[in-house]
Amino acid sequence: MRKLVSLLNPIYWTTAQELGEAINGYTLTNGFFRRETQVEFATGEILRMTHVVRGLDADGALLLDIVVNGHVLQLPSNADISVKDYAEDYIQTGPGQLYALSTRMFSVDSVSVPYSWNHTILYDPSRGKMPYLVQTLHASAISAQYRPLQEMLEFTIHATIAKGERSNQCPSGFLLDPAGPYCADENECEEGNPCSHTCHNSVGTYYCSCPRGLTISADGRTCQDIDECSLDGHLCHDGQDCENTIGSYRCVMRCGRGFRRTADGLSCSDINECQDSNPCHQHCLNTIGSFRCACELGYQLRNRRCIDINECRQRVCRSDQQCKNTRGGYTCIDLCPTGMTKGANGTCVDINECRDGMHQCRYNQICENTRGSYHCTCPRGYRSQGVGRPCLDINECEQRDTCQHECMNTPGSHKCLCPNGYRLMTNGKTCQDIDECLEQSIQCGMNRMCFNMRGSFQCIDTPCPPNYQRDPATGFCLKNCPPNDLECALSPYALEYKLLSLPFGIAANQDLIRLVAYTQDGVVHPRTSFLAADEDTTLPFALRDENLKGVLFTTRPLREPRAYRMKVRALSYGLDSSIEYQTTFIVYIAVSAYPY
Repeated sequence: MRKLVSLLNPIYWTTAQELGEAINGYTLTNGFFRRETQVEFATGEILRMTHVVRGLDADGALLLDIVVNGHVLQLPSNADISVKDYAEDYIQTGPGQLYALSTRMFSVDSVSVPYSWNHTILYDPSRGKMPYLVQTLHASAISAQYRPLQEMLEFTIHATIAKGERSNQCPSGFLLDPAGPYCADENECEEGNPCSHTCHNSVGTYYCSCPRGLTISADGRTCQDIDECSLDGHLCHDGQDCENTIGSYRCVMRCGRGFRRTADGLSCSDINECQDSNPCHQHCLNTIGSFRCACELGYQLRNRRCIDINECRQRVCRSDQQCKNTRGGYTCIDLCPTGMTKGANGTCVDINECRDGMHQCRYNQICENTRGSYHCTCPRGYRSQGVGRPCLDINECEQRDTCQHECMNTPGSHKCLCPNGYRLMTNGKTCQDIDECLEQSIQCGMNRMCFNMRGSFQCIDTPCPPNYQRDPATGFCLKNCPPNDLECALSPYALEYKLLSLPFGIAANQDLIRLVAYTQDGVVHPRTSFLAADEDTTLPFALRDENLKGVLFTTRPLREPRAYRMKVRALSYGLDSSIEYQTTFIVYIAVSAYPY
């Protein structure tokens, strides 16, 4: 704290540079005054100082006595401390009396710490007063250097004093005394008593305090109760509960379930649940710490409710009697129940309402007899609206996933429809592409192939270039060069056409087809690389080499029904890395408008 000690003396106010008509402490007091100072740090420490200034000695040095007591912030000796610039207001509160206050900041290793100052200054009233009610002192360029060998502390400070921002108005907390004029302290505690309990006036402000057991609230004015029970600030023992009271608390007996605490809190008494809440349906019997429920004859207890016992389910009546359950009992009636009639032997037999025409089934409802009754049902594909009302057709098309493509509702059923070029499969739900090329034996003619696409077909040209002949077994175009034709020899060895029909919506990075290059002997060539010969970068396809094959895969989802033509070149290399064979693939790809 050596750097902060530099501020323990009043030199900065006494010798501050005077701006305008403002005067510093020496001009005002001629170097004779008493100053009481209190410094309060944000961390709670309070430092009090008394300065008694006794004028100049023969050498012109200011004579002063300093009494310091209290506490300062404890910091490491090697901490980097710097004091920031600040402003301090000086208020003329009476003849020969000033009050000053400021809030300052200093930093410790680049961390700012606030602390507040207030001063009361007394001097000879005959020296007059400041030219303004309020003057403001500005302090800057504050630095200190401690020399341990000489035990000397050097510090510098640049201080100026000028009229305050509102130099002839009293700040908040003061009232204008026209006798001076002065700024007399306003006793806020007498003016309306802003505190809920105890108010303490201080110069320029006030503060509130609370009695024991209460604490000041966030507004700084009202007192609120301290809940010692929730803050664990009580001394209650095991088996006791803490009960908060205004300004205090009390320890009371902890009572178990079925008991309540007596008014004095020192014991527990049984709760008569039967009187307090009547928790039972019929009869309530109180017990110590609890209760139990009971029912009248013919009822059984279930979850505190008395439920009637249906004795008829226990076959209490004869076979030729009808049992009628009543609340708390039953009655045996020598009659056949509804839907039954007396037979020749005196027993009750079922009446077939459906056969005798005694039913209420109407329209397209079907009557089904049951023992003692009947019910009306609806044909398959219809739903019931109740007895005597027509059955409504069930629209199966409103149900999810009824058909793969299109659903057409029919009375009592439905029918699935497929797009042109598809047929309905035997499950009656899904659609399957019709292979017109195979089933209709379509002949497209010389140098043409029938391309079966999902939902249709197309004859496409598949000509063999000059000097090529079509292999009747594979359909490949194979090169047949004349002797000494170098240009022909350097051209691709084989030309293959590939046809690929795809559903709509195939995702990206899905493998579609694997291309294979063969030698003249029909063997898979062991050193072949595949590359796209098209320069169209918009095609949603790409190639990669994998296990001597060229894998054609998607680069983005196929979400557009259209046809593509892609040219792929396969280069097969010899052991000397020279090109041995070239194979060209023409791949036709058709994407359907449907995902099937």
